[in-house]
Amino acid sequence: MVQIQSRNNRELPQTQGRITRVDWDKVDRSKNAVKTFGIWIGIMCGSSLVPFWHYLLVPSFFITAWVMAMDKLNEPARSEGGDGECPQCHQPFKIEKSKWTPRITDTCGKCFNDLEVFIQTANQ
Repeated sequence: MVQIQSRNNRELPQTQGRITRVDWDKVDRSKNAVKTFGIWIGIMCGSSLVPFWHYLLVPSFFITAWVMAMDKLNEPARSEGGDGECPQCHQPFKIEKSKWTPRITDTCGKCFNDLEVFIQTANQ
């Protein structure tokens, strides 16, 4: 269970929702890191065809490939999304996929209210 609070109007009562957590073991994290690295290296190779800009793009994408791969390698869990009720318009909304953190920010698709999703540590 998660608690959802409006970032625009803190006086609104909190609502509840649910979110799915996916834990990755070392093999899954390695696969994700290699996949991310390969995608960025592919983008880097494609950028080598761009005249003049390839002098800047190729090194930038090479560094980005390493940084993003290390980020995926060190990510032990991920939020696969969920659903909840907006505190302002009381309509259901979808919580997007993101890194697993104790507080996730999202936006209601109906009233465009900025929301904070607080994950309760007891139910992890």
